[in-house]
Amino acid sequence: MKCPQCGADIAQDVKLCPHCQRPVAGSGNPGIPNVGQQAHPAGPSLSRPLNLVGRLGLIEWLLKNREQIIQDIRESRNLGRYAADALLVTFVCSVFYGFVVGISVGGWQILFDPLKVPWVLVFTLLLCLPTLYVFSAYLGSGLTLAQVGAVTFGATAMVSVILLAFAPVTWFFMFTAPGSHHFAVLLNVAVFAVAGAFGAGFLMRVMRELHAQTGELPRVRRLVRWWIVLYAIVGAQMAWLLRPYFTVTEVFIRPRGGNFFVAVMQTIFEFLSGQGR
Repeated sequence: MKCPQCGADIAQDVKLCPHCQRPVAGSGNPGIPNVGQQAHPAGPSLSRPLNLVGRLGLIEWLLKNREQIIQDIRESRNLGRYAADALLVTFVCSVFYGFVVGISVGGWQILFDPLKVPWVLVFTLLLCLPTLYVFSAYLGSGLTLAQVGAVTFGATAMVSVILLAFAPVTWFFMFTAPGSHHFAVLLNVAVFAVAGAFGAGFLMRVMRELHAQTGELPRVRRLVRWWIVLYAIVGAQMAWLLRPYFTVTEVFIRPRGGNFFVAVMQTIFEFLSGQGR
């Protein structure tokens, strides 16, 4: 048999994997429990108030209480509220970040940027969510669509929380370097890359914990890695579609054309060579 944690070949009756030193679920039993079953004893669920402050309290949970989130998703508790609260956190944090960028640029971007940033995050997730659920189910994951939705909405909320944390830094650099379009583009690409890395880390950890007692862990882990790449590509192109962000103009969205990756490479070249602004 294979270790459900690291995928190494192990003896049938071992209780501790000699390779990764982690417990082997289902040893001595005919099979390993599916993640959709009760593989862990139910524990008490902490609660947050139903008011606005309590719903935004998910920010604190994402930063400090992730084990409780994992336990509740594993046991299918409050999945609808997790998704709704994560959507609210995503909206509030990303709108604030967009507003900070907008006031640094001025003009109509003060109104446009706060609308575009949450649009990028939420619509990218809605486009990519079906692929994660369908392929994870095909690979044997027992997670329901509601569970996958709660996990991914939580990861998107984590991205927005990191954006919120970077908002003062973004404002400082854009305020002290007015008119530097290339610098503003590269600064925000870097901020979104860091925020995306934290969101990907949250997603990987939750999916790993939810499948820790199943034999599908290695396959699901590989799938999640590829899905994160897909999400990043779709999100980058979505951001490109909704441009401009850093130009004073009355145009909300420019006509379609080009792509994010060529534009960023060109921006880096022009910035380093001193061309443009």
